[in-house]
Amino acid sequence: MRDAEHGIMTEAVFQAPKRRAKVYESFVAPLPVSLGAEDEEPIIYRADLISHHVTVTDPAHILPLYERGYFGKGVFSRSRPEHQISQRWTYVGDRCLPVISSSEYQKRLGWARAALLKQGLEDESVSRALDALTEPVELDVEEEQSHHSVVEQSMDDDDFEHDSLDQTEPARSQREGNPLYDPLAEECPGEPSVKSRRADGDEEQRCMSSEPSDAYQHVLVELSEDDLSGGNNTTLSLSEGRASANEAEKMEQQGRLVCRINPFPMMEYLQLSYEEAFFLVYALGCLSVYYSGEALSVAQVWTMFRSLQPNFSSSYAAYHYFRSKGWVPKSGIKYGTDLMLYRKGPPFYHASYSVVVDRCDESLRPFSWKSLASLSRITGNVSKELMLCLVITPSDVTEDMLSSPECLKRLSVQEVLVSRWVSSRERTEQEDI
Repeated sequence: MRDAEHGIMTEAVFQAPKRRAKVYESFVAPLPVSLGAEDEEPIIYRADLISHHVTVTDPAHILPLYERGYFGKGVFSRSRPEHQISQRWTYVGDRCLPVISSSEYQKRLGWARAALLKQGLEDESVSRALDALTEPVELDVEEEQSHHSVVEQSMDDDDFEHDSLDQTEPARSQREGNPLYDPLAEECPGEPSVKSRRADGDEEQRCMSSEPSDAYQHVLVELSEDDLSGGNNTTLSLSEGRASANEAEKMEQQGRLVCRINPFPMMEYLQLSYEEAFFLVYALGCLSVYYSGEALSVAQVWTMFRSLQPNFSSSYAAYHYFRSKGWVPKSGIKYGTDLMLYRKGPPFYHASYSVVVDRCDESLRPFSWKSLASLSRITGNVSKELMLCLVITPSDVTEDMLSSPECLKRLSVQEVLVSRWVSSRERTEQEDI
């Protein structure tokens, strides 16, 4: 940009991405694709288009897609899909079951009742079905598995973090530049890799993630004093002479545990945005989207997403552009923009740019000076830079051409950084010159 009065060319100042002060994860891979031998068969993940949402339901596909490129978010979590039915888990033989309170179990019974009544079932039939669900369940616990001790694990326990560290080293914060905590330090040769609580875990953590469907079918209900005094003296189903003395003592301290069927199981799924899903389908070829049980072709996915989101061609062009440059784009709705750009991923760096996607020929989001200044002020207050991403469509590209993903080869993207002009700062800079 040229200053008309002084004839001086000014350039945009690019700020380095800001690392997070504390990092709890190790960087796995930039993308969910195999980098092994050429003859190795690539992994094709599966997603389902349900009620206009692209969801990944297979537990074996959820974590690889999130950890390798940070695609999607958990439907019950803010980002990483780590929601659990309970923070307390107990071994019953070779099974690791969640422990929930009696009030939580009653809440789930209410949800199940509402769901069944909504389907048109009679109230009497629903009551009989729910009464059958509340009956204690005796699990088939093998004798040789009795060596498993009852362990309760809190997901928020800070001791979990310190156990993976050298106890002889003094406690200190996980600050950037510390190779023991910062996964980005692995870029420097000779420095140790990161060990984190999420990456390492322990036996109970592995149990919770290995068979989640089995763990959510049954729950251990901790009966309160009111339940016991009210005549609900149900025999503890997992202590029929099979539990060890230590287990029985631990259970007695915690209250009466009864194994029951989970009346309203809820599994956390990974939800992908349309742009993320199409990038995995079109650019990487590692995802197959199913609709009504049938796999969709690339052209069908493009047509489906364009019908659900009218400006999908422009938004995906911007998403593909930034992904190709190594950024991790995530939703920017929290700050009133379309995208937030992260280096490596949200666990390692703060977002550097807030991106507004627009078109040159037809504005998707017309700005007034007031709205633009407000957005610029919001972005500046959170230490980010505002960027306008202009998608340029050639005049000879017709609507029929936009109905095919081949039109992406004709689209181009231009970046424009927006900054607030401060008169006092400008005068100081001119005096220095």
